[in-house]
Amino acid sequence: MQPNVTIIIPVYNVEAYLRQCLDSVVNQTLRDVQIVCVNDGSSDASLAILEEYADRDSRVTIINKPNGGVSSARNAAYPSIKGKYTLFVDPDDWIDLDTCEKCFEQAEQTEAEIVVFFFRREYLLGSKVSMNRVISPGKKITPGEKRQILTHHPFVCGKLWRSDFLLDKNLVFPEGLTSEDYAVTWRAIPQADQIFVLPEPLYHYRNNPDSITQTSIQRFADTVAVHALTLSYLLESGHYSTYKDIFIPQKLRGLEEYYDRIPSSRPNTLRLIHESLTEDDRRFYRSAAGNVMSTDTILFYQGIIDGGRVATMKYYFFKAAKSIERFIKQGIVKPMRRIILANRQDVAQKTDSNADIVSFPSQESGKPTKRHVA
Repeated sequence: MQPNVTIIIPVYNVEAYLRQCLDSVVNQTLRDVQIVCVNDGSSDASLAILEEYADRDSRVTIINKPNGGVSSARNAAYPSIKGKYTLFVDPDDWIDLDTCEKCFEQAEQTEAEIVVFFFRREYLLGSKVSMNRVISPGKKITPGEKRQILTHHPFVCGKLWRSDFLLDKNLVFPEGLTSEDYAVTWRAIPQADQIFVLPEPLYHYRNNPDSITQTSIQRFADTVAVHALTLSYLLESGHYSTYKDIFIPQKLRGLEEYYDRIPSSRPNTLRLIHESLTEDDRRFYRSAAGNVMSTDTILFYQGIIDGGRVATMKYYFFKAAKSIERFIKQGIVKPMRRIILANRQDVAQKTDSNADIVSFPSQESGKPTKRHVA
């Protein structure tokens, strides 16, 4: 019998987080799931943990392969997909226990090729629901809403994929590159006829400083390559004119962020940016009308890239102002909030401990007297 959902988990050296991820998938309220874990040459205890879960649960399958990166690990799972739908979960993240059930029900009711759901960013000191703009739920997503998904949710996680759509469209991941989500999602969303949005934060994304998304130098070169692949697809498929005004600013913002994040390699970064820019890219940031990028990103291209002196000065001014704002927020405002919250919790606990004492007015003096309430 065909499973309802295949869950694919690429695993590489995540022993500290893997159990939480696996617990969230083996305990899904939708029981008829297939769990494919691809051990991508882990050198820590990840494989032993996978074997422990596979011994306990026959739905867990392990694929062992030499290390090749998350793209090759996900691709290695494709021949094993048996479920009607496919869900990608990263091994340092986790999902709500009813994620598969909710998404499966919506996919079946709406015949959706993709069910999009929201995710929650998990930090050491709390979490934040991520989806910058709420897209209204519906069976038929409009072209404008497709554009919002590509702008604010260009990830393969946080989506339930109908397996035949995934495989028939050959939506494989570019191996040897990070930013692999981007390449697949930008090929998939324009082709999908039915997309349903489930506006619930069911996916928990761990903001892990050790994850591959944080290794900026290699990721920058990969990002340039992925943008080139995506541009080629958009041009060849005829979708470029429809999506170029969101593709271009997303590309430009991403490149500028890496320049700012990797000061030690800025000469090489600048060279790669120059080489990757198209004439449409240059026209976009040079035009003030209808530009959706932030002021500092526009100034970066008009100043650092084009060599405009005034724009360069303004760019560094904006960056300095943002650094000060970030320092105030991180160094002053957030610590004060934590102190206030801790004080409120302390007061609440003290109030709860005295909750059995109620004051009543004294008949003789009108002053309150304390009596214990049973």
